[in-house]
Amino acid sequence: MRLSRSSRNRNIRRYTLPQIAGIVVISAYGIGQITTPTYALLTDVAATESSNITTAFVFPSTVDHIANQASEAMKLAAWQREAAREALAEITDKNTDSETAEGRIGGIQEAAAQTREAAAGAAALLAELQGYLTRSQLELEQQVNEVNQRLSPYEVDFNQLTTAQNNAIPVFEQLLSQANLTLGEFQEMVRKLSSIRRVDAYVQAAYHQASTAAEQARSYADETSLMHTEAADVIQGLKEAEKKAKLEAEEKAKLEAGKKAKLEAEEKAKLEAEKKAKLEAEEKAKLESEKKAKLEAEEKAKLEAEEKAKLEAEEKAKLEAEEQAKPDKAAEPEAPVPDANPDSITVKTGEKQDVF
Repeated sequence: MRLSRSSRNRNIRRYTLPQIAGIVVISAYGIGQITTPTYALLTDVAATESSNITTAFVFPSTVDHIANQASEAMKLAAWQREAAREALAEITDKNTDSETAEGRIGGIQEAAAQTREAAAGAAALLAELQGYLTRSQLELEQQVNEVNQRLSPYEVDFNQLTTAQNNAIPVFEQLLSQANLTLGEFQEMVRKLSSIRRVDAYVQAAYHQASTAAEQARSYADETSLMHTEAADVIQGLKEAEKKAKLEAEEKAKLEAGKKAKLEAEEKAKLEAEKKAKLEAEEKAKLESEKKAKLEAEEKAKLEAEEKAKLEAEEKAKLEAEEQAKPDKAAEPEAPVPDANPDSITVKTGEKQDVF
C-alpha cells in the first residue's frame, strides 16, 4: 500500500532524528571544550618577534562547514534510503505484479546511486578534515616541543609555571626568573599554546561529526544497495511465479477444453445413438404394425372366405335337399354351383355320364 506523504515524512524522521541527535551531541561536546575563538584562531601561520611559536592555521567556520556538509550528505543518504524502502515495500506487496515492480525498481536503483554518491562525498569531506586534524595535532606537538625546548635548559616545566601562576605567585615569579622569561613572554606562550589546543579540539569535534556522518552514510548506501538486490530477486521470483501460473493456466485450459470436447463428443454420440435407436424402434414398430395389419387382413380374408364357403355349402346343401324333395318332377341337370374352393377338383355326376 502506498504511504501518504505525511506517513513517509514521519518514517523518515523516525530514522533520521536519532542520527542527527547523535551528531548534535558530538558537536555540542566538541564545542563545549572550546572557549570563544580568539584572533589567533583566524590567522594563518605566523610568528612573533619574541619567540618562534606558531599560531592557529585554519578558520573554525571552515572545519564547521565541512562537518555540516558531511552531515547533509548523511541526511541525503537517509532520505534516499527511505525512498528505496517505500519502493521496496510496493514491490514486495502481494498484489504487485512483475510489470509494476519493474517500474518501481528504477527508483531503488537511483536511490542506491544517490546514497553511494552521498557516502563518497561524506568520505571525501572526512578525508579533508583528516588532513586538518593531522596538521593540528602535528602543530600542537611542535608547539609543546618548542615550549619544552625553551624551558628545559633552565630545568623549568611549563605545567610548573601554570600551576604556580594559579596557586603561588612568589614561586611563579621565581620560576619565571629561573627560565629567563618575562611575564609577557609567558603569557604569549600560554595564549598561543591554548589557541592551538582550542583549534585542535575544534578540528577533532568536526572530524568526529564528519566521521559519524560518513559512517552512517556508508551504512545507508550499503543498505540501499541490498534493497536493490532484494528488489531484483523479488522481481525475478514474480516473473517465474507468473510464468508458472501462466503455464498452469494454459495447461488447465487445455485440459478443460479437452474435457469439454470429450463431453461434447460423448453427448453428440449419445444423441446420435438415441436418434438411431429411436429411428430403429420406429422402423421396427412400423414393420411390426404392417406385419400385424397384414396378418390381420389375411386372417380376416381367411375367415371371410371360410364364412363364404360355409354359406355356399349350406346353400348348396339346401338346394340339394329341395331338389331331392321333388320326386315326381323330371330330373333336370343341376345348375353348376360356384366352387368356393377354385383350387379343388369337383366331380359332378349326371344322369348318363361323369364330368370331371
